[in-house]
Amino acid sequence: MWLRFFAHILVALLISVLYYDIGNDGAKVLSNLGFLFFNMLFLMYTSMTITILSFPLELPVLLKENFNRWYSLKSYYLAITLSDIPFQTIFCLMYLSIVYFLTSQPADITRFFMFLGTCLMISFVAQSVGLVVGAAMNVQNGVFLAPVMSVPFLLFSGFFVSFDAIPIYLRWITYLSYIRYGFEGTALTVYGFGREKLKCSQVYCHFKDPETTLEELDMLNADFILDILALLLIFVVLRIAAYLFLRWKIKNVR
Repeated sequence: MWLRFFAHILVALLISVLYYDIGNDGAKVLSNLGFLFFNMLFLMYTSMTITILSFPLELPVLLKENFNRWYSLKSYYLAITLSDIPFQTIFCLMYLSIVYFLTSQPADITRFFMFLGTCLMISFVAQSVGLVVGAAMNVQNGVFLAPVMSVPFLLFSGFFVSFDAIPIYLRWITYLSYIRYGFEGTALTVYGFGREKLKCSQVYCHFKDPETTLEELDMLNADFILDILALLLIFVVLRIAAYLFLRWKIKNVR
């Protein structure tokens, strides 16, 4: 917990220095989009990599205590699910409270909580991915495969390639990419909902109008509520999958 605490603080300070005061500058919109995408990346990996180790390391104790009927598998799974939510929420809130305002994102309490909600959902979904991998694989395979399995989700997130530029036969992958929903949700929070034109520190700023940015990202018709609901659905599906994998693994070991 202390390691996670200091990691979030140090990275927040580093990112704040690197992207300081760019959120309201029309000449630095592309850099600000990089900031939004890095947020998704950081929250994804910090949440996912820790939970990959949860089941493999605790499995011997779980097998013994579950076999002795001290508690059921459902009780154990519910306990580890609920126990980490407050810590994950606090760390995410602490990190975003630093980077959001120091990078000059919209000073609107509604937008901040929309931004926070999207980032929290990304953290919880990535944590669920780690639980699925940890339940289905051993530590060695899980630590290697989890980041590799995340690559398609990153490629189809909408940051590297816009939706209309993706070949038709590959577009279905974007609907499975939780990073896409997170990036889209934060981009809509920052540049959508009738935000006024940005300041321009140069002679001409192509992205001075926030709608131009959303049009370039192919997000003019995107729906923030739909993004959150999609993340919630993926979260529920992954949590159920992690439980089923864990139950299957316990039966096989016995």
